[in-house]
Amino acid sequence: MKIIGQAVALLLLVFLSGIAHAAVATPPDPLNKANCVASPWTDASGNTITVDQKFGDGASAVTRCLAKPKGTRVVYQFNKFCEDVACTKVYAVGNILNHIRDLEVTHGVPAGEYQMVVIVHSGGWKAILDPAKGHPNAADNVFADQIKALVAKPGVKVMFCQNTANSNKVQLSQMIDGVGFVTSGVSALTDLQRIGYRYIQP
Repeated sequence: MKIIGQAVALLLLVFLSGIAHAAVATPPDPLNKANCVASPWTDASGNTITVDQKFGDGASAVTRCLAKPKGTRVVYQFNKFCEDVACTKVYAVGNILNHIRDLEVTHGVPAGEYQMVVIVHSGGWKAILDPAKGHPNAADNVFADQIKALVAKPGVKVMFCQNTANSNKVQLSQMIDGVGFVTSGVSALTDLQRIGYRYIQP
């Protein structure tokens, strides 16, 4: 009986010490400040400036950094050609490049530690045409250089829906180099989500 009493007392002591430890433990930093390694911002001369210099004193102290910047896996749906009515900007590319800059510059994540897949289908189809490769609509792709820059990013794969290619009579030989195919844009979107990619519609 005495042994049981001692065991109960010991368990009670361990339990109470755990509560006390939990009470004094430092809570995790919700801003994840240690994960931001550099500022992505520059001045008019191209020189790097701090977050405070860009957004005002104290801005850095209230800026949240990513909790888990490494291992990012996302799939972007690219189903429009233009960002705006006047078609002065290509759809989605600005968002994707901002995402890449946030990972690589702000959080110091190298290209090999994130994966992005861009699924081009439906209304986004002209974006994968190379203006020099002979498709009847190739001259419409005034954003080809931006797409080529995106394709050149080692952490990014740009994939084109074969159903959309068929509808618009696009051959591989008419596409920007480095763009691949998926059998169906919508099924690729669901499949990539099933294997762990996070879906983004800009």
